[in-house]
Amino acid sequence: MNSPRVDRIRVPNPFVEGRTCVYVIRTDPVTMIDTGIATEKASHDLGEGLREQGLTPADIKRVILTHKHIDHIGNAWKIQQDHGAEIFIHECETASINNVDPTGNRFADIARRRLDDWRAPEEVRPDTRDVAGPHWTIESAEVSPLFDGDRLAIADGEIEVIHTPGHTMGSVCFKFNNYLFSGDHVLPNISPNVGGGDLKNRGLLSHYLDSLAKVRDLTRDEKLIVMPGHGDPMESITERCNELIHHHEERLDQIVKILKRESGLTVYEIAQRLFGTMEGFHVVLGCAEAYSHLEMLMDQSRVVEQECMFSRP
Repeated sequence: MNSPRVDRIRVPNPFVEGRTCVYVIRTDPVTMIDTGIATEKASHDLGEGLREQGLTPADIKRVILTHKHIDHIGNAWKIQQDHGAEIFIHECETASINNVDPTGNRFADIARRRLDDWRAPEEVRPDTRDVAGPHWTIESAEVSPLFDGDRLAIADGEIEVIHTPGHTMGSVCFKFNNYLFSGDHVLPNISPNVGGGDLKNRGLLSHYLDSLAKVRDLTRDEKLIVMPGHGDPMESITERCNELIHHHEERLDQIVKILKRESGLTVYEIAQRLFGTMEGFHVVLGCAEAYSHLEMLMDQSRVVEQECMFSRP
């Protein structure tokens, strides 16, 4: 049996990762993996991309989402509202679909609390509302939960759900025939942010490293075409996973060296030492990334925290 055709549509995205890759599996039901951001431009270009492939949004019967970020879930609600498509996302992120935060107020509140914890000075803090919703339109929709190991039946086989928490707690990859759709879990050219992508949860770096090892071993044993959420397909991600694991191990060591030189630093001060001057929303992302590493270092007893200040034991 021939494997069904998989189309890639690159949808505009205002964030640093570049265009979002939307994939369409041409089978029954026609299945879309991720949907791009909820802007008029992205929605238009998604429709144009489908038409270039001989499809329309009405042909999409199932939408499966790799994780909850707006540049991946943004058009799912509209495809369902206009054409009745089913939507699936990991069970711990269903609220991102059925109870959306269109104004961004909930997200802004969480970001403010985290910036307080991280002791970010008021003068460098971004207006979190600027990135939390005003640039797009999104509505709640019905959603079905996915669980690790689930297999979604389609005419040409099954789509296997592989839970890969870290970038977000509900991040998943999808394995179908000789394809692995990796979302933002593994990207070819950049390291996904760990910490800022899921401000409500803790322990993200530990989860992320475990998830990298999980898919690294999978692609080491099987010949898979890896289709990322941003960037070009990869023939293998074993080496890329090893690079990302090494990158985070180096960062852990770097923080220990920073605290050997200077004791009693806040998360914001450590992020400054790591990333230099941070502007806008990068203050949140930089502090979150630093804190995710500090959490692991505390678990390893390599760093201690007292009143939001960090030192070596």
